Amino acid sequence: MHRTSRLRTTLLALTAAVAAAVTTAAPAGATPAPTPSAASGAASDVGPVVVNITGLGGGPANVAGGAAVGHFLQQAAELGFGSSQCRITEGPILQHVTGGYYNAMVKGTCSGDPASSSPTRSLNRLVGPNGEHISTVWNVPPGYRVEGSLGQLYMSPREGTVPLYHCVVRKDNFLSTDVNCEGQTYVTRLGWIHPGQPSDVGTLPLMRCMVGSHREFFESNQTNCEGQASGGQLGWIFTG
Repeated sequence: MHRTSRLRTTLLALTAAVAAAVTTAAPAGATPAPTPSAASGAASDVGPVVVNITGLGGGPANVAGGAAVGHFLQQAAELGFGSSQCRITEGPILQHVTGGYYNAMVKGTCSGDPASSSPTRSLNRLVGPNGEHISTVWNVPPGYRVEGSLGQLYMSPREGTVPLYHCVVRKDNFLSTDVNCEGQTYVTRLGWIHPGQPSDVGTLPLMRCMVGSHREFFESNQTNCEGQASGGQLGWIFTG
C-alpha cells in the first residue's frame, strides 16, 4: 500500500516535471498544408515535419521515468528540435522488472522545422521485426534496423526540386511527392528530391516497389525493384 502511494506520488511529480520540460507542439496527426507548388518550393507551400519519438529509461521508480524523458529529449536534440517544439503524448509508463528496478517509456511528438547543420540527410531504408519497411531521414523506431542508405534528401528547397513525404495506408508505410498522400494518411515531410534527372549533380532513381502477395511497400534505387513489383519512379535522389 505504501509502495503504491509512493509510486503514484512519484509519477505525479514526474508529470509536472515533463510539463515544465516540453511545451505543446503540433499533434502527430497534424493536417498537412495546401498542395505544394513545384515551381516555388516555398516552405509555406509544403507539409510539416512531424516526428514521433520513443524515449526509454530504467532505474528505481523515481528515476526511470525521468531517464525516459531525458532519452526522448536527447533524440529530439540530435534531430535538431528544441524542447519548445516537442511534447510528451504518452507516459511515463513504468514496468516493474525486479526488486526496486523499473523500465520506463514515454512517447512524444516534435514538429516544425528542425535546425540542421547539414544541407542534406540520408534517406535510410529500415526493416522491422516482421519484414515491413520504412524509408526515413528521421529517427529509427524501436524494433527497426537500418538496411542501408538510398541517397541524400535536401533539407531545404532547391530550384527544380519537390518535397517528398512519408505516408501510411493500412498501416503500410510509403513515400509520395503528393502532400495529400494520394488520399492516404500523412506522417511527415522528409526533404526535397529531383522529379527529373538533373545534369549537374549525381543522382540515383528512387523507386516505389511492392513485395509479397499483400503488396507491402518499400523503396529502392534499382529500376527492377530488386525483382519485385514496381509502383513507379518517385524521382531522382541526390548522391553527391
